[in-house]
Amino acid sequence: MKSTLLTAIVASSMALASATPKGVSFVKAGALSQRSIETAVPLTFTGQAFVDGPNVTLTGTAESIYNDLLAINPAYSEWDFPEYQERMHALGFTKESLLEHAKSHDITKLRKRGHTTCNPSGNEVGNWGLQCLEGIDYLGRLNGYCQAPAGPGGCARTSCSHGCGIFLCNDNRQSISVWCGNQVGDVYDIAATCERERTSYVFSLLGQIFRDGPPAWNTVVRTQNC
Repeated sequence: MKSTLLTAIVASSMALASATPKGVSFVKAGALSQRSIETAVPLTFTGQAFVDGPNVTLTGTAESIYNDLLAINPAYSEWDFPEYQERMHALGFTKESLLEHAKSHDITKLRKRGHTTCNPSGNEVGNWGLQCLEGIDYLGRLNGYCQAPAGPGGCARTSCSHGCGIFLCNDNRQSISVWCGNQVGDVYDIAATCERERTSYVFSLLGQIFRDGPPAWNTVVRTQNC
């Protein structure tokens, strides 16, 4: 059953940021500025292509980075990595369930520490369960760390497909690295609070979730020209 959750309205702006004692960064006015999206940089990923192999650093989108990993190691499978299995299970995902939440909209809050706003800058994704599915899939295939540039309001374009943009944003004054799989949980947690049923089994989505640190980060889902 779909959870009904209170939306935490976070007032923010690109210009100023402050950190709570727990390390959560909040932007001070208007949860996300359009400029943060317009100046978003490609995603930088650092992780292994082979189990017990060296780290590689790749730049692009989740999809292009996954394809680069396959080019390096045609047998690459994220589920071969023990760290990946451990982290995904901690987030409540199995190999079989990773995409089912988006397909069924049977969404529950997967993690407790987060502050969500449903009105960042931008427009709703009209049918997020369909449009964002590919981005969620490729994000879920990356065993490694995704980087966001220094903030406040520094964003990396994690995924853009079928009009659904997923962004990793940072209000710290230095760049940060976040385990990529966390953003899969972020998208579902945003949906648990912010999705709106338009017609039967068609849900729109616009939202932003702020995660406790260290390092603090935030994830944005919104319509985007790809």
